[in-house]
Amino acid sequence: MLKRFFHICVLVLLLNACGSREAQRLLDQAEAVINENSSEAITILDSISNDGLSRSQRMRRLLLLTNAQNKCDTVFRSDSIQKLLVNYYESHGTANERMLAHYLLGRAYQDIHDYPNALNNYQKAANHADTTDIECDYALLSRVYGQMSDVFYHQNLIEEDLKFNNLAIRYSWKAKDTLAAILGMAGNIAAYKGMGKPDSALSICEQASVLARRYGYKNLSAGILGGAITILVEKDSLNKAKTFMDIYESESGFFDENHDIVKGREVYYYPKGRYYLAVGKYDSAEHYFRKELREGKDFNNQNAASRGLALLFQKTHRPDSAAKYALYSYTMNDSVYANMATEEVERMKAMYDYSRYQESARLANEKSEKMHKRLMVIGFSTFSIIAITFIVIRRERKKRIAALHHYKQSIAELAKAQSEVIRLRSHGRNIETALSQAQSNIEELNNYTSELNLLIEKKEIDIEILRSDIEKYQSKETKEREIAEAKLKDSEIYHIFDKLAEKGNLPSAEEWQQMYMMVIDFFPSFYQFISSKKYALNEKEFNTCILIRLHFRPKDICNLLGVSSAYITKIRNTMMKKLFGVEGNSKKLDEEILGL
Repeated sequence: MLKRFFHICVLVLLLNACGSREAQRLLDQAEAVINENSSEAITILDSISNDGLSRSQRMRRLLLLTNAQNKCDTVFRSDSIQKLLVNYYESHGTANERMLAHYLLGRAYQDIHDYPNALNNYQKAANHADTTDIECDYALLSRVYGQMSDVFYHQNLIEEDLKFNNLAIRYSWKAKDTLAAILGMAGNIAAYKGMGKPDSALSICEQASVLARRYGYKNLSAGILGGAITILVEKDSLNKAKTFMDIYESESGFFDENHDIVKGREVYYYPKGRYYLAVGKYDSAEHYFRKELREGKDFNNQNAASRGLALLFQKTHRPDSAAKYALYSYTMNDSVYANMATEEVERMKAMYDYSRYQESARLANEKSEKMHKRLMVIGFSTFSIIAITFIVIRRERKKRIAALHHYKQSIAELAKAQSEVIRLRSHGRNIETALSQAQSNIEELNNYTSELNLLIEKKEIDIEILRSDIEKYQSKETKEREIAEAKLKDSEIYHIFDKLAEKGNLPSAEEWQQMYMMVIDFFPSFYQFISSKKYALNEKEFNTCILIRLHFRPKDICNLLGVSSAYITKIRNTMMKKLFGVEGNSKKLDEEILGL
């Protein structure tokens, strides 16, 4: 019976081993195809059951599956799986796996719009890259820096965007990923434009286009040239601009059989309209500006098209039309976005810099702990050497005494004993030299400890200075807010609204337009927030938010909007959920709006 039980146990172990080897084969297969066909990798990984897998195999399967989902442009709604991977791979696996785990956590944070934590994890991912190892995953490191560049681009931090995009390009070349490197170069065109460096933008555009054509990416080569047309028109290089336009339209693949550009790229009609405006073909210029205004429904197209029409009507001496489209361009949310982000951008950069200081402090603490452990080991070793030396000396002394007593019997034995004494004395001098060297090592370690303490103190001072700067920035922000509100209440349009509210009269459309312009000037962030399409505020809800932000009482709001107090109460009770996603009363809504 016992023998049969033993055979069953062996059979179970063999079956588990076979299953584990098969799972390992499938994991290797999924990893081999993940870059070329991430969907196939997901299919392979889904076929692997967690039953019978070791912990390392389960975590590797989860890492590969999350990476494949990311490559399929999956939008992560949570960071729980990525945190699990980071916690495991911080103490297991390779440097590439640790880099990938932090990169995926950064992607999760970016998808849920937690940009400071996204940047922090991208930086940790880059720190884990072992660029001295021939197995370093340079392609992944390029994507890490590319994502950091993308975050800074969308926060309008142009210099940081350019810095990290150049790092992404550098490691794309090291990974021999030519296409990624060329696309990264093309990404720098917008950065140089944003920095007011049109010559640099033009130069990088032409370089990227030439490289794309050299490596066989004909469509991409043509598509890149589209970013240089406006620059060439503004530099009055009209012949070259026309050449770029012809290549772009004939080779990029963005146009249909009717020569209309594909949906989503209507912004090209703006540089084309600018070209026709420059060469004096005003009808063609107006055609393309209006085509963009009609077909490009997003804020970028609306803003560009209205700006183009304003330039056209200004050049053709139609001031009323020029003013109309200039005002329309100004009131576009995209324009507000471009002008509003100063405070928000600086806050974002401060949070990123603070995260980097925290990471530096953490690394300094880790270095201190390692040094402390090293000192402990060296101290213990020194003590052991001294103890062993003492034992050896004592033992040798006993031997010498015994030898002297023994060799008294004969002169020959006495001579031998004297020789032994000379040898022992020589050995004693070597021990004294070792002790002296050990003492010297201890003194050197004490010096290292002092230097380390000074370094830690300096880091603590740097962190305290940073905290003080943040407090000053917050105090300055509050003061500027109070000054803005004081200037607003002293404005002419505010007094007009105050009198209308007191008399129970309604403001005219022109007076409301003046009020909108004033709010854009004083509170751009607030205006952009309530203008967002995702909240879909109607006119009365939109105007109610503005009047609350300007400290008008509920009674005054009823008079200015021409509605009952019950209607205003209903709006205020429902807008808390609509704007901020939580239940709340009118008082809570006022607090949230006044805080914007």
